[in-house]
Amino acid sequence: MKTFLWIAIFFGLVLAGCDNNKGGGTNKSIAKDSAVAFFTDLTSVTDIKKLLCQSWENKEDAEDAALSGGGEGLEIPYRGFSFFEDASVVESPRDKIRFGKWTLNEADKIIDLEFSKGGKAQYKIETIGPKQMILMNTADKKKIEYRADGKMYKNMADDPFYGSNNQWRIKPATAESDSGIKLRTEQCVLFYAKLMEDNGNRGSYSFVGLPTCFKWYRGGFTINSKDKLEDKWVNCYYSKDQAYKAHALLESIISKKYKWNKEEKNWLKQSAEVVRQMYDTLRLL
Repeated sequence: MKTFLWIAIFFGLVLAGCDNNKGGGTNKSIAKDSAVAFFTDLTSVTDIKKLLCQSWENKEDAEDAALSGGGEGLEIPYRGFSFFEDASVVESPRDKIRFGKWTLNEADKIIDLEFSKGGKAQYKIETIGPKQMILMNTADKKKIEYRADGKMYKNMADDPFYGSNNQWRIKPATAESDSGIKLRTEQCVLFYAKLMEDNGNRGSYSFVGLPTCFKWYRGGFTINSKDKLEDKWVNCYYSKDQAYKAHALLESIISKKYKWNKEEKNWLKQSAEVVRQMYDTLRLL
């Protein structure tokens, strides 16, 4: 497993380790200014369409994931929705992800979902606020509570769960060329740069349920060795051999020198900057 030793040496003396086996954490004071710059605050909004346009997680699933610690290889449900103002939706971005479109009948408070690879769903909004929503599936009448943090990205493409940022997670139907494997891997790295930026801006972090080859620490990160790659990440590629080619690409760039911003006090943002540099390096290969 290759590690940013120069990062670890600098930070290892002052910060406690924190990896992606932990469900989350907070640093709200650091995130306050970022929230103003990147997000629209929905806490005083009453318009249903606008309130919908954020990421909602199944409250019970999120609490179970936090209690479990989100252990490596642990398979637990983590359902939710990310609604966007362009009428796109991502269902269960931390679980069995799928993409589609949404429409809202405001009079009846009915959400209709139509998925890009087939299938439909319909929900009735029982209650909604900036940080809490109860949806009833009209098919089985089951009511589920969802939670959010009342923040909507000003630029949808900055949201790590926006549809175009997650296409790399869809297993290809046929074997890909080396350039196709490289592009998929670039998109994976860019997703994690956006996720770390997002976590830093929100002042909380969570890596639960996502297909990853990274292990995160306070002050550094590593790429898992080939024999410890998670199945979820491997299955984003056509085959294990193609996933191994992607892993080799990442190993070829992880040990290069990157600029680490020592002035940045938020470790999530520090890591995001380095992952961005990795993305740029990978694109130039």
